[in-house]
Amino acid sequence: MRILKYIISCVLLLSALSGLAQEKRVRDWKPSELFLSADVVGMARLVSGDVQTEFQAKVDFDHFYMAVDWGRSNLNSDGENFDYQSSGNFFRVGPQVNFTPYSKIRSSIYFGLMYAHSSFTDEINYFVVGDDWDNVDLSYENKGMSANWMEAMMGLNVRIVGPLFLGYTVRFKLAKWMSDYEVLQPYEIPGYGQADKSSVFGFNYYITYRFGFRKKPIETKPKRVHLKE
Repeated sequence: MRILKYIISCVLLLSALSGLAQEKRVRDWKPSELFLSADVVGMARLVSGDVQTEFQAKVDFDHFYMAVDWGRSNLNSDGENFDYQSSGNFFRVGPQVNFTPYSKIRSSIYFGLMYAHSSFTDEINYFVVGDDWDNVDLSYENKGMSANWMEAMMGLNVRIVGPLFLGYTVRFKLAKWMSDYEVLQPYEIPGYGQADKSSVFGFNYYITYRFGFRKKPIETKPKRVHLKE
């Protein structure tokens, strides 16, 4: 929690200073662009047989964004005499602030706070070898599980060519709450990660396509103020 409070304090301070530097600027709250993104990291997991697809859409309001993420996860883990599966959907929603609204090519460095929710099921099957051929197959599962958490995230989005962008996001996930379970303790929460951890870090690498609604003037980069002696 101390890390999150420190991050939020820094962002609020930067936003306040930015607001003072641009106090006379007329705010433009009318949306001008939509970004649609797909997570490349999740797609790479298809090679291992796992499925984790994740998409993001965000629209601008002045130098802020409202972002919505949606993902689907189907993960498998096996070892000696056991097989574990977890599958479900997740979404995130929250605001972001763009710290480089003066970029002429629409690239951005941004920070955001997001609320996340996951609905999932998981199951474990394992084989117990007993004496005198007394072998046992055991199976436990959780249905209708859910989890909520908060995320503090920071990212970079860089224009490559035309409306195509590439970028990454680093996420700090915390304040996790998970519904009760009976016998099987969930190991993996879709969209969150390892279920027994109270906080985790995440990483996304996005390929993004930008749709422009209208021409929006690019803000003038704030000038440094030199104090006279």
